[in-house]
Amino acid sequence: MPRWRFVEHNNYDTAAVASIEDVADCTARTDAQVRGVLRGVMAQRRSAGVAFDYVAALSAGIKANCWVLAESAGHEGWGRMQALLGSYRWDWADLRAQLPALAVAWIPDADGDLIGPGIAIDETAQLKHGDATACVAPQHAGITGQVENCVSAP
Repeated sequence: MPRWRFVEHNNYDTAAVASIEDVADCTARTDAQVRGVLRGVMAQRRSAGVAFDYVAALSAGIKANCWVLAESAGHEGWGRMQALLGSYRWDWADLRAQLPALAVAWIPDADGDLIGPGIAIDETAQLKHGDATACVAPQHAGITGQVENCVSAP
């Protein structure tokens, strides 16, 4: 007797149906929006491309150093990632000011919905000693509520 069971009833009222094309289209639109924001903040188009590669390379399984991020992004060396973090010119306040518009575009809020889109952002951080990890700097740490040497974690 087999251990699996066949589905005898489909309940389409509670199931979400999406195709690979729907997901790919949504991903492409989101990527285009992020690239557009980065192009508006970065001094050069090429710099915006490296910044997008950096953001796209970040994930839970990636150790945040320039070598690994560059490899994950498909770069031949770590130089562009290091330059992005060390010498590229961009205004973080301008970037941060554009993030709410992205959230509104991605998380629609239906008319008459009293709760809203249902998202809360807590800017927590990982406290660090030294400056050997990428992105470590004195910055606001949501976990302590003050400026600390840390890496901000979204």
